Amino acid sequence: MTEMELWNLAVENRQVYGLYNIGYGMLSLVIIVIAYLVRHQPMWFRGISAAIAVFFIFNTFTIIAASQTAFFGLGSTLSSLAAEGNAPLMKAFMENNGLTVGQAMTPPAWQMLAPIAMLAHAALSVYLFVAAKWGSENA
Repeated sequence: MTEMELWNLAVENRQVYGLYNIGYGMLSLVIIVIAYLVRHQPMWFRGISAAIAVFFIFNTFTIIAASQTAFFGLGSTLSSLAAEGNAPLMKAFMENNGLTVGQAMTPPAWQMLAPIAMLAHAALSVYLFVAAKWGSENA
């Protein structure tokens, strides 16, 4: 692959990553609305709804994590190509931004908290479906 093809893949990856992040945020809102709407249904129905919500949380998180990993892989490949002299655009980009040419791209340290946040999101979603008190029972 040429340097420009790798750059295009990286740009497309960021677009997909951004869309999935927006979708993950929308998923949170949809879960709250659905949990509220099914609050008077039998427990087995709310339990199944909670399981479906957790599946979608896990699925979306996995896709986001895979997209992020692919981006850092593309960045590392471009960096190694720049170190070999085969990617002048990436070399100029790295030098202009204070990065070391040839160094592997790594995610920020705080990104290790993402699985914990996903588990908390899943747990709170289950709580909303199964145990939350939504105020007046007549609502």
